[in-house]
Amino acid sequence: MCLFVEKTMLLGMVMRFSNALQMKNVDGAEQKFQVTPQAAKLFYKGAKHYENKDYEVATKLFKQAANEGFVGAQFFLGNCYYHGHGVKENVKQAFYWTKKAAEQGDEISQMHLGSMYELGEGVPENPRLAAHWYKRAAKQGFAHAQRYLGEFYEYGKGVMISSRRALSWYRKAAQADNEYAQYALGSAYNFGIEGILKKSDNMARTWYEKVKYNKNAGQEIKDAAEFMLQSLPEVENAPAKKK
Repeated sequence: MCLFVEKTMLLGMVMRFSNALQMKNVDGAEQKFQVTPQAAKLFYKGAKHYENKDYEVATKLFKQAANEGFVGAQFFLGNCYYHGHGVKENVKQAFYWTKKAAEQGDEISQMHLGSMYELGEGVPENPRLAAHWYKRAAKQGFAHAQRYLGEFYEYGKGVMISSRRALSWYRKAAQADNEYAQYALGSAYNFGIEGILKKSDNMARTWYEKVKYNKNAGQEIKDAAEFMLQSLPEVENAPAKKK
């Protein structure tokens, strides 16, 4: 299950690539995405055709802009190949263009690339490289990647097991409202981590409740959080103050 965006998220993604000259802080260094006016024009025309479900024309325009190095077009072209929009579905080509965009510093492409390495989509499975690309996206503040990186450290996938690092990345993602990280943090407090995190029913309840009321959370994870909440001891009433 790769995490490419569907067409319903098109507008938000186009807005991410709205500047002809984009500047980002990538791994602590300022990086510029140089975009020619022609490439930008091709990309926006392609996005309009994509929105109108004219996928064949959109893909041709994205490919022209992608070949000129426009990171937004590279991202969308990978998306088109992955879903078979306007071209024959080709996960290897999806991987190729996603990697192009990821190497330019786009955090969503970096996370998608990590997912492809993790699941073996378009490339042999490689947990180490999956962790590498999740980490690059996570360092840019991308909560989904932070959550996956937390899992990698928790279970030792592509990295050495480290409960401390897992907890650190879960916390970052949870604070950014990622429901799965919030659930993981709730469970960490529920059971405790020897030598690292003291068990706390109150903190476990706090994070499970955040999942329960997270507007972005699906029903399955909400139900899991509700189940865990019911398993926690009831909150005792504070003793009455003496007069």
